[in-house]
Amino acid sequence: MARQADRLIKIGLEGFAAIDESFGRAKRPPVLKIPNPHPPSQIPVTKVIDSDEAAQLYGGRGYINYRKGKPVPF
Repeated sequence: MARQADRLIKIGLEGFAAIDESFGRAKRPPVLKIPNPHPPSQIPVTKVIDSDEAAQLYGGRGYINYRKGKPVPF
């Protein structure tokens, strides 16, 4: 099996070499660099706060508002 694979590789290399010799090597098209029409937006940096601070700022009761039912002991 290895002999047949080696033979096929040799045939392929010779075939592509003949094509390159006849038609020349393929040339890649030039890569066009187009500027981005939408520049990245500038997002203002804000302070990160936890749920208790958010509750104080916005008049809630913190994480207690999100509990449903009784706490489950683990």
